[in-house]
Amino acid sequence: MNVDAARRTVNPPSPAFLEWIMRFIDYLLNARSVAARSAARDWEEAIFKGGDSLVRTGCCDERYLAAIVEKCREVGPYIVIAPGIAMPHARPEEGAKGVGFSLVTLSSPVEFDDTDNDPVDILIFMAADSAAAHVQEGVSQIADFCDNPVLIDRLRACATDGEILDLLLSVELGSTTRGGTSR
Repeated sequence: MNVDAARRTVNPPSPAFLEWIMRFIDYLLNARSVAARSAARDWEEAIFKGGDSLVRTGCCDERYLAAIVEKCREVGPYIVIAPGIAMPHARPEEGAKGVGFSLVTLSSPVEFDDTDNDPVDILIFMAADSAAAHVQEGVSQIADFCDNPVLIDRLRACATDGEILDLLLSVELGSTTRGGTSR
């Protein structure tokens, strides 16, 4: 099935989905916190490279990224949430300074030692400075984004940061989730 045929088979998004996903996408667009086909030797490098935009935008400090890596070493790949997708995040008190997101695709997937979902090629980062924002704002929005297989396939096809931003803009405008095109 090609992307256009698959797009037509996806149910229209609910109003709640559109409201949540817009805040997540607005942040990514405004902060330009995306990176397409980033190179990483392993999962740890993917976390530090991908999380750099959260540090640059002031949403967290380096301790936050180190906490993600340390927690993965301790308990395993808790951040791998679906086949090929990880959601790196840590507790607010581990260096988060605000609410922010970053989206990174990898040029070559990395292994997180998650037998069900490896290898990972999409990392969607979240930082939140309070537990309420952590759950209500971030996790729900990222989960909704990941529940759209057409969107994830189109994201994987993006070769540049600009293409990712164009795709996100098309979602914000409703064309991707409603069957239009972004380019």
